[in-house]
Amino acid sequence: QVHPRSSNLWGPLSLDHVYEFMGGMSVAIRHVTGEDADALFADLRNPHAPRMQGAKEAIWTETRSTLLNPKYITDLQAGGASSAEVFAETFRNTYGWNAMRPEIIDNEVWDNLYDVYIEDQYQLDIEKFFRDINPYALQEMTAVMLETSRKDLWDATEAQIQQLAELHAELIRDHDAGCTGFICDNAKLREMITNRLPEDLKTAYNDAIDDVRIGATMEAIEGITLERERDPLELVTELLRDNPALLMSLM
Repeated sequence: QVHPRSSNLWGPLSLDHVYEFMGGMSVAIRHVTGEDADALFADLRNPHAPRMQGAKEAIWTETRSTLLNPKYITDLQAGGASSAEVFAETFRNTYGWNAMRPEIIDNEVWDNLYDVYIEDQYQLDIEKFFRDINPYALQEMTAVMLETSRKDLWDATEAQIQQLAELHAELIRDHDAGCTGFICDNAKLREMITNRLPEDLKTAYNDAIDDVRIGATMEAIEGITLERERDPLELVTELLRDNPALLMSLM
């Protein structure tokens, strides 16, 4: 497998399409042949010195120059809520690679991410930054790390898992749940987190998620009810107005 790379504007971790296409093809090849294909990037960013780069090297290079780079982190911190979401997106992409090509993302990657974003290794007030600017991004990041551990893709320690679970639940308790597939729609992960929480935090965590899920369900039900209560003639008139071709066919 060879994926071309000709721009510095994206890397294997910063763009989800890379693991979706290259990683997806890897899974298909493994399913059919029982073996992993080589994963390479054709690095064409310097047209005068093109080279082939292994996927693991490419990902480690990007990880160290971005997610684990204090200068990169502080520059993103200055960007506000949308920049904070970049961290969450990159964590999701890292998980995607880990699921598609487990040998490419090893324990050291997640241990280093834990040290920087949970332990605040560089003393950048990471948790305060996310709580002030975009707590939902850190909710997602902690959920991704916990799911990586739950699926045995990261051999996290008990202390790491406990700290992540409590921080994740506290963020949801304090800021409501930013419901994503990781946070609100993963029953097994929610159970794993719940089982590690003290009673008061467990209740607050589950109540916050239930409030969002029940609220979304009620909105959907109300929308259906309102649609059904509309006058049939009004619905037909609207349909014909929005579809002139249909109107002409009836004339």
